[in-house]
Amino acid sequence: MSVWQTPSTFPVLQGVEGDLLSLRVTVEAHLLEELLETLAEAPFPINPEIEHHAELVENGKSTAAVHVEFPVWRLRVPELRAALEARGFRHIRVRSMFEEITQEG
Repeated sequence: MSVWQTPSTFPVLQGVEGDLLSLRVTVEAHLLEELLETLAEAPFPINPEIEHHAELVENGKSTAAVHVEFPVWRLRVPELRAALEARGFRHIRVRSMFEEITQEG
């Protein structure tokens, strides 16, 4: 059996704070600085990868956007999600880091 068959067969990358996940926040381009300031206030280091030229579609309307993605341990996700949502950032996607790595490209 291969680990490449389905996402449910992906191995889990684990540490003392749980599984390693990939968290992506998508924001309108003009909100990027505010998002980065929010991430800088986290009680743990975050090294975001920024992908420009993304698109955010809401209510059938397309807006220029930016994806900001970084690794995060599972136990840190609730506090980070709460901080992001408190500042109005609602387009958050969390998935397995292993899945993220193997699905790139």
